[in-house]
Amino acid sequence: MKILKSLIFGTALMASAISLNAQDPNFHIYLCLGQSNMEGNASIEPLDRQNVPERFQMMAAVDFNNPQRTKGEWSVAVPPLVREYTGLTPMDYFGRTMVDNLPEDVKVGVVAVAIGGCKIEHLDKDFNPETLASEADWFKNFMKAYDNAPYARLVECAKKAQQDGVIKGILLHQGESNTGDPQWWNKVKKVYDDLLADLNLESNSIPLFAGEVVTSEMGGVCGSMNAIISNVPDDFKMAHCVSAADLPQKGDGLHFTAHAYRVLGSRYASEMLKTMGINDPVLNYTEESSFVPNPQPSEGDFVFDLKTFNPSIFAEGSFDQESGVFKGGEWGFGGWAYEEPIDLSGYKYIVAELSEPDVDHVMFRVADSQNYEDIPYASAFNGGRLIVAELDGMMKNLPTGIVPLNTGNVYRVGFWGFGKNPIAIKQVFATNTNPYNTLQK
Repeated sequence: MKILKSLIFGTALMASAISLNAQDPNFHIYLCLGQSNMEGNASIEPLDRQNVPERFQMMAAVDFNNPQRTKGEWSVAVPPLVREYTGLTPMDYFGRTMVDNLPEDVKVGVVAVAIGGCKIEHLDKDFNPETLASEADWFKNFMKAYDNAPYARLVECAKKAQQDGVIKGILLHQGESNTGDPQWWNKVKKVYDDLLADLNLESNSIPLFAGEVVTSEMGGVCGSMNAIISNVPDDFKMAHCVSAADLPQKGDGLHFTAHAYRVLGSRYASEMLKTMGINDPVLNYTEESSFVPNPQPSEGDFVFDLKTFNPSIFAEGSFDQESGVFKGGEWGFGGWAYEEPIDLSGYKYIVAELSEPDVDHVMFRVADSQNYEDIPYASAFNGGRLIVAELDGMMKNLPTGIVPLNTGNVYRVGFWGFGKNPIAIKQVFATNTNPYNTLQK
């Protein structure tokens, strides 16, 4: 019996040793969570799939069909990283920048759970899935991918990742759905504390990096949330804010362009590298000017004819068809209005372009209600000339929260301004061609 016990004990020690040896201290793992900007909401461009270092790995938190990936297994971090139909995220260039600055024997892995439209409460350990009954179908489908328990899925995958490497940090990009919530940091701290406890990590032992949302200066409809995100509590010593200053958005006021995701990811990495004593990192993708497309309508596109432009949908205005100059009344709105709504749901993008840079705080608006007073989708030009917005997922920022625009039921499309300066309109059209598909370097 003593011999048997000794054999069992010895076998257990050997198994334990094998398990410990399997955990590579040079495999640095980062848990990533959030809503749509962490999920990935910009088109993946050719350069994003090129030269992805093998030292940058991702663990799938769901099964993928294309590319073929299995939940809980590692693969080279070629985007998409969250689910098979998601886009570019800050993680993509976070990982690349990290491996560019770490010794060659160090690998970097990301484990991501992110859900477009989710609140921080949806990522909490104590989230009650029964409350999903009142949510929109599209959101229910996102949550279903994680069995309605995103926190549990992250812990499940993180525990598996811990068998291979060491968790070094947490990346968070969330806040749009909690805009104005003064308790946001307290809720984030609870998620952080629960994660460390459930992963048997020492309390306050790893850094957390929270990225700002699209800034108000860049037309962000939730930019006011940055006052909360950037105000890291004094008692959360391991938390850091990652700036989104000067990063362009896609035109929907919520989501960054592909260029901006690359820069934002590099900024996340720079903040992490600072905690490792690397204060002057190599940045292979930094602040260079982003590609500005020159979109042109093609066959099959829905072109809004300037000949039918109405300059007086709200307040008396004028419009010169030859020059495309719209002079609106005070707080005036001009464009196209329909008694029977038009259906734009068959198109992926809408392009609104000015001939001259905006000097009247111009906003491009799309309304799915006949009542002019109802809040529409709105995006500011912010001194620029071009807005390219994705119709699928276009949102309205209501006092009660952010909700999708019904693009199959559009009553008005046009331009709002203070009425002090003329607005030179070049073109407006809906299309299935992504103007950002080709990146100029």
